[in-house]
Amino acid sequence: MFRLILCLISVLIKSECAKILGVFPSPSISHQVVFRPLMIELARRGHEVTVITTDRAFPKDQPLPNLTEIDTHDISYQYVAGIREEFGNKNGEIDIISIMCNMLLNLVDIQLKSKEVQEYIHNNKKIDLLFVESYIRPTLIYSYIYDAPVIEFSSLSGFFTNFQNIGAATHLFLYPEPMTRRINNLTLWEKIKRLYIHYSSSNIHDKYADTESELFRKVFGPDVPNMNVLRNNIDMTFLNVHPIWDFNRPVPPNVVYLGGLHQKPQKELPKDLQSYLDSSKNGVIYISFGTNVRPFMFPPDKLKIIINVISKLPYNVLWKWDDDELPGRPQNVKISKWFPQSDLLRHPKIKAFITQGGLQSTDEAITAGVPLIGIPMMGDQWFNSEQYMKFNIGKQILFEKLSEEQLMDAIKTVIEDESYRQNIVKLRDHPTLAACPYNATHRLPQSEMTEHVQQCPSRSAIFPEHAPKVIAQLTSPRPILQREYLPETDPNHEIWDD
Repeated sequence: MFRLILCLISVLIKSECAKILGVFPSPSISHQVVFRPLMIELARRGHEVTVITTDRAFPKDQPLPNLTEIDTHDISYQYVAGIREEFGNKNGEIDIISIMCNMLLNLVDIQLKSKEVQEYIHNNKKIDLLFVESYIRPTLIYSYIYDAPVIEFSSLSGFFTNFQNIGAATHLFLYPEPMTRRINNLTLWEKIKRLYIHYSSSNIHDKYADTESELFRKVFGPDVPNMNVLRNNIDMTFLNVHPIWDFNRPVPPNVVYLGGLHQKPQKELPKDLQSYLDSSKNGVIYISFGTNVRPFMFPPDKLKIIINVISKLPYNVLWKWDDDELPGRPQNVKISKWFPQSDLLRHPKIKAFITQGGLQSTDEAITAGVPLIGIPMMGDQWFNSEQYMKFNIGKQILFEKLSEEQLMDAIKTVIEDESYRQNIVKLRDHPTLAACPYNATHRLPQSEMTEHVQQCPSRSAIFPEHAPKVIAQLTSPRPILQREYLPETDPNHEIWDD
């Protein structure tokens, strides 16, 4: 991984340093840890790096030389905490997309207007390279402020518009988006729903493009272009995902897959934790629902189901739990607000990992060769846990359908059926990254060359190629209700081939 980072930053190693700005507004440490390694290494190589972040990598009184962190932690987390209830009351994908668009616009606006960010903008009229967080479109306002090459950087995979921006292949069913809840073996009805959600979300994004532009015109004047126009400023896309997880999508050379960028070399475990694991006769199950799923989000009945199941297991359990107490905690369960997850998973006594299905947790489990049980709750977690089923490296349980029987069966299956561990080890053996992206990135400082690594025709696609097939199926004179609407568990179910 260290050699990979050196490969990425070789673009900027010259006789003089470059001035680099990274804009990463997400108030989530699981996103921020992905961006840090590259920014830190650029600073260590002598470049002048400034990062607008919600989570500092270094204490304010112990900064890394050449790295300036503009801390927007308090204003960002306070804002998100204030609207958390809106997400809790909305389950539909379209409702959530609308809330997200509004939230991300306000988040960027709040950060942009902060004293520290305003001082940076007023004191720095020129930069050499701009990184922006890829799924937060309002960050493109910085590409209007600064005339510099733009790399959009994703802490996960890319969205439809990200690939459309850069000229990569897009297809709702062959290359589903990371926020898609169902991705494998779709029935015709599910494909129709997917099309409806896609076009509805596209309309929402177009509407907010106007809203975003109007807001920024109040700050920077009437010449601010529409946000959809600013998308054309993007020169490259970095994705923190392995190509296999993105269905081996064909991409142009200005799309670079950086799967597992956040992972670090293995370190020794704390002595008490090492002793606990070593002395566990039957092995240990690790449970963590990540940094964004908090204890108050667990309905008491669902929590009771998990506790009842693990109390009957012959294994010890380590559970990352963000409260001081776990109601009804069984004797075989040890809780902590933090575990060194990556190192813990690599201990040979770990039998299975019960997770919310976050991408970083998934990466770490694959590296450790530990089978997974995904209980998705938000974001890309449904997508990732569906991939567990596709690659046969784990099981998925829908949170709303969680039962003791389901959970017990999933745990026994992934532990006792050795094929799950064998499959995840095979997946681990795939190289983390393809070839060094130097050939694509070294051209970035030469703005006249960026057009040669872009493939723009897909940006103009109005009627994607997958839609006619679904429409043709709907209008076909043959009966369509006979097979396509059958439940997936029906042995005679036939999947309509794309």
